Amino acid sequence: MAGREGRSQSYYRTIASRFLPSLLILVIGILIGINHPLYLSIYSRRPLNSFSLLPSSLPPSPPATSTTLLGDLPQPSEDIPNLVHYVYGLAPLADGEEGEEFPYFAYLAIRSAMVNLKPDEIWFHCIHEPRGYWWDRIKYYEGHVDPITSEKRGMVKVKKARDVEFIGKDKRPVTHFAHKADIIRLEVLRDYGGIYLDIDTFVLRSFSAYNLLRQDVVLGMEAHGLTFLRGPGGDDEMQPKGLCNAVIIARQGAEFLNRWLSSYEGFRGDRWTEHSVEMPWTLAKMYPTLLTILSERAFFWPLWTDDHIHAVYETVEYDFEQSGQLAYHAWESKARPYLSVLDPTTIHQIDTSFTRMARRFVENDEERRWKGYKENDSSKVDKDKGMVDWDDSIGVRRGGDSRWGREMS
Repeated sequence: MAGREGRSQSYYRTIASRFLPSLLILVIGILIGINHPLYLSIYSRRPLNSFSLLPSSLPPSPPATSTTLLGDLPQPSEDIPNLVHYVYGLAPLADGEEGEEFPYFAYLAIRSAMVNLKPDEIWFHCIHEPRGYWWDRIKYYEGHVDPITSEKRGMVKVKKARDVEFIGKDKRPVTHFAHKADIIRLEVLRDYGGIYLDIDTFVLRSFSAYNLLRQDVVLGMEAHGLTFLRGPGGDDEMQPKGLCNAVIIARQGAEFLNRWLSSYEGFRGDRWTEHSVEMPWTLAKMYPTLLTILSERAFFWPLWTDDHIHAVYETVEYDFEQSGQLAYHAWESKARPYLSVLDPTTIHQIDTSFTRMARRFVENDEERRWKGYKENDSSKVDKDKGMVDWDDSIGVRRGGDSRWGREMS
């Protein structure tokens, strides 16, 4: 009897020793795969044709004779103001430390808004103002000339942002600058209305041309990243990760913004995207008449996943012009190694989907002026007489006698 039990135990030990390593490798592979993107072509996941721009599971449009179209609804009394907001420079600085050097990619992103939105004004909300050549190019921009009124528009105003330390009736602490920025953008839009853009958002088409400024609130879907457990078969465009707050178009006092801000009563600082992405989607499903939702490919495609970052920043696979999208959020936190090396020289040397898109916003003679600034170690932008600021298609000429100062407001 004892011999039989011994042989049985020996048998099981043999089986375990033979299959346990393979089982462990399988488990480890599954755990890695759960958090690792599936590498698919961007076009394999979302084919680029006119019939695929809307989610396939979206119900068909009602017939033209249907009363559900409600074509006689009153139009809004006025458009959302063409006022662009940025929130920046909230991270704490050491005593005596200056604001950070404003990066070239952020300069190009703001130029994209200037070119394609032609805003009445740009408000730059910050606690610590940035510095450097590219910031001066933005801060002292003298605007574009309105072809109808011949008035100058689009000037940049620096606004002192408040330091959000607590939120809600319970005074929940807000410590990370990203969460502070999430709250400030909602408060600014609630109080003034307009268009909020993250500093790494490139505007590719006019928003007003698509009647977005006629709505109350406009947000875009952010798709899920594909993983081992969420493969292509579970990729439902009508079930996004959420509505990303990197682009918000909103009317002053919009009810959706008030409800969104009220949701911060339950704010938890350890939940990174709970209130910036997931919460607006939850609220949208509860109050669908308070906002207009655009598909994931309006603002936030390609995604932040490794495969999409690779396609945009290392290949020429993706065509931003052909995509028809309105903007591209460049996912700075993931793409920083690619964005940080860009300057007026390298943006022409590096050929990728991103640089092909971003070159549209490079000024004429930008490289020469930038190199001249570096050589002269100048502290101001193009101060010499006869120098031209911005190109004629969007800006106005400015000579050496032009005003350079602007008050903090």
